[in-house]
Amino acid sequence: MREFIRLQLKLKWGLNRNNSKSSAVMTGIAALFAVGIGLALVWALSVALRRGVNVSVKQLSQLYLTILMLGLTVVATGMQMKRLYRPADLLITARFPLSPFKMFLSYLILNYIDLCIYSAAVLLPVMVIFGVAAGCFTFVYFLGVLLGVLLMPLIPFALSVFLAIPAVYLSALLERHGVVRLIVFVVFLVGAFFLYDYLLNLLAQYFIHKNWQANTLEIWEAVLHGVDGYYNPAYYLGNVIFFERFWLGFGVLLGAGAILLAGGVALARAVCTSFRSKALDSGIGLYARPSSVDGLGSAGAIFRYSFREILRTKTYSYFYLGVAISTPVMVFFCNDLVTKVGEAQMGAGINFGASMLVIAVFMAMICSFTGTVLSVEGKNFYITKLIPVPFRDQLLVKALLNILVSSVALAISITVIGVLQFVDLAEIAVLASVQLALAAGLVFNGINLNLANPNLKPKANGEPEEINITYMLLIGLAIAAILGTCCIILPKFSVLGRTAAYIIAAVLTFAYAFINIMIFWFTANRKYRKIEA
Repeated sequence: MREFIRLQLKLKWGLNRNNSKSSAVMTGIAALFAVGIGLALVWALSVALRRGVNVSVKQLSQLYLTILMLGLTVVATGMQMKRLYRPADLLITARFPLSPFKMFLSYLILNYIDLCIYSAAVLLPVMVIFGVAAGCFTFVYFLGVLLGVLLMPLIPFALSVFLAIPAVYLSALLERHGVVRLIVFVVFLVGAFFLYDYLLNLLAQYFIHKNWQANTLEIWEAVLHGVDGYYNPAYYLGNVIFFERFWLGFGVLLGAGAILLAGGVALARAVCTSFRSKALDSGIGLYARPSSVDGLGSAGAIFRYSFREILRTKTYSYFYLGVAISTPVMVFFCNDLVTKVGEAQMGAGINFGASMLVIAVFMAMICSFTGTVLSVEGKNFYITKLIPVPFRDQLLVKALLNILVSSVALAISITVIGVLQFVDLAEIAVLASVQLALAAGLVFNGINLNLANPNLKPKANGEPEEINITYMLLIGLAIAAILGTCCIILPKFSVLGRTAAYIIAAVLTFAYAFINIMIFWFTANRKYRKIEA
């Protein structure tokens, strides 16, 4: 059992020679960027609330501790579902010389070790930044944070053992209803973005406008007092971190975690054994649906197959279609926030530039997934070489599908900002043409990149390698930053500056699209032919 645990830890956290250095570097850059944004938000919110709301530092910390513990509970529940009930390597591990109980216990230990790593990765930086922002960072406080890293996973882990059981049954119920799962994901995504927009508006009130809206402070005081109670596990974790009633906090966390875990393990063991037996007896992966492309032309069949492929692949369906569907809502919130902040700093008249920046960012997010149009085929790539359709035509259909998805999101987004009179009719025409050209350029750039770096070997979970997505996202964000900067700054100088912004944006995006389309047209067949299935 010990060797099995060591092997699993090495596979997940060890250095893997199959992973390229560039993939590790780009993943690290993306992670640091996301962490930087999160910590900046923690610092700004801590400063604003510490000076505006009448609560103690410990009460203010309960907000972050509660959020972190809830987040860890969700993560732990997902890990329990994946390892205990739906392991990708079930057919392999079933042959290991380990009893079902030892295998079950090994996965529990692995999940707890992973959760401790995640606890350290989030609690340490968040609470250090909070301590600096709130003015309470001392050696004793830091020692309390280190103890908190060890204690925070206890309750989330114990709860996750219970929560994973109804969650896995619900997941199984929705297994064949990808559209329902996608709708749920979009609702959560829009809700999270709405909360993020609210926090940014709150910070803009404090740092830019220097005034709070009516009832803002009362709402936040009620929230902070609400999370600071005996019923909240974060309250006891705060006692440990701040060394206030330390033994009460330590004892409750340790005792409650042990009791919950004991009951959860007894229940989960029986359910886990049942799930694994049914999975092995039913024959995993033997079910095949009849073809739904009969009677369609080659282009229509490839188009329909590619769209089904998007729905079938979780990364695509959630973070590609999900982002595309929710883009109009998020464009409205972002555009409104950027416009308010920009007007406070630069005066009126930046709506067009703000709209250009925001929509370009979301176009980059949507189109970045074209960097895996080949990778997503995985082991089935050889089929694309056998079907009687030219390689370039296959890729062209996939490109048109991605452009269509981007265009629908773009059309709705521009309609929203037009109806709300963020921009006038002339600016709508410029936005539509420039963003459509940008989408086309990003789509063909992603395909060209994937042709050069196919990554046909999928990851352990069956999803495509994401390094090309990261590359494309960085390229798209860089272009969005250039477009936004030009369209915000140039119109402030003169009427000619507004015209110049239109021209520069159009020339940049149309040239970008033209170059990538030409590269695709003249090199796609040759590059495709060289790729080994």
